[in-house]
Amino acid sequence: MSKTAEQWTDARLNDLAAAITPIPGQLAMLSASVSQLERLADDVGQLPSQVAVLTATVERLTDENRALRADLAAVQRELLNIAWGLVAAMLGAAAALVSGLL
Repeated sequence: MSKTAEQWTDARLNDLAAAITPIPGQLAMLSASVSQLERLADDVGQLPSQVAVLTATVERLTDENRALRADLAAVQRELLNIAWGLVAAMLGAAAALVSGLL
């Protein structure tokens, strides 16, 4: 027992105290890191619902885009029909003028 008591000198206790001194700071840093990771985990936990909402929005926009493209194609067909009608009317008027002049 006396050998054990002799081994604990002031120098060894000072070394032990120096080795233990940074532990509270390291523990506080680890605690802050764990808190930040928990917040990140909460944020990541919300991602699936946000992705689902975004997916639904993209699908809705895709459907609207498809409908708008169909409407645009219909308008283009109507304009083409009107243009052909105008061309036919102009050709008819030109034919009438030519036949009237001859």
